[in-house]
Amino acid sequence: MKCFSLHIFTPRIITLTTGLVLLLQCVGFAWNHAGHRIIASIAYDQLEPAVQLAMVALLKQHPRFEQDFQSRMPDVIKAANPTIQNRWIFMRAATWPDLARGFNEADREKYHNSPWHYINRPVYLDLASEQALSPALPVNLSTNPNDGTEFKKFNLLQALEYCVSKMKDPAVSKSDKAVYLCWIMHLTGDSHQPLHSSALFSRHTFPEGDRGGNSIRIGKSNLHSQWDRLLGSSFKYSDIVSEAVGIARNPVLKRLGEKAAQQMNYSTWINESHQLAKSDVYTTQIREAVKQSDALQSELKNFPSLPAVYYQKAGTIAVQRAAQSGWRLAEVINNVQ
Repeated sequence: MKCFSLHIFTPRIITLTTGLVLLLQCVGFAWNHAGHRIIASIAYDQLEPAVQLAMVALLKQHPRFEQDFQSRMPDVIKAANPTIQNRWIFMRAATWPDLARGFNEADREKYHNSPWHYINRPVYLDLASEQALSPALPVNLSTNPNDGTEFKKFNLLQALEYCVSKMKDPAVSKSDKAVYLCWIMHLTGDSHQPLHSSALFSRHTFPEGDRGGNSIRIGKSNLHSQWDRLLGSSFKYSDIVSEAVGIARNPVLKRLGEKAAQQMNYSTWINESHQLAKSDVYTTQIREAVKQSDALQSELKNFPSLPAVYYQKAGTIAVQRAAQSGWRLAEVINNVQ
């Protein structure tokens, strides 16, 4: 199988061919990096210039700004004007919570909060699974950060509510607010990825859930990773900004984003993602394979691939969710100043 390259997924190429199946097997790219930066760039352009400057100034107070931002700025960006540098800093902030996974032990313990990235709302394989498992699901589905849940064990919704409250608190230091801003940017993006909202539950194969698709193998990857990877392949500044502009200037996506910004209830965002997980992520093909595994009480076999039409629909959804997330992120930032 010959691999090939493809530009970042945008509305210009939402009509995909079977080539995307090959792409997902051959190219390493992630919503968690390029995709988050696209969303951040969309949001950046919805902010007034004064707000842009204020957010970048705040990020420069980040306790690891020199380590994780300034020293990692590409030479081409360092040589550019401040306008470009500021956008680069803002976009990088959206990926900073993922960077924390690679910190040394002390800083990783301080800054990395794995459960914050998701909430596993259940998608039940069938009625029998729901009846058997729903009384005692081993997942945190709370929407309230003040319910007694341990801070490090917050789910996505709790973490987003918590970080927004800290950004609004005048007693919180600018250094800490810079960290919370990074999390707000990242979690807003994560909340719009269907498999950061949901997990598939079945009586025998996934009694504790499929970890948001991580336990469903697709070739050498898994279902979660394939969805994470739908928004981009390039880490180049000009490519990412170009893709963000393309989304923001698409009339249909622009209207979608503007409408989304009128709904700022974070639970609604998760509900949207959860419905997409049920309708477009866990399709009949996937469910039937899990049903067979459940009936035989055997290990779920790897999928060699999924149909091209699956990735076509998934790519369309990813771009739509990026537009919604970008406009909503701008609205969140406007509301926390």
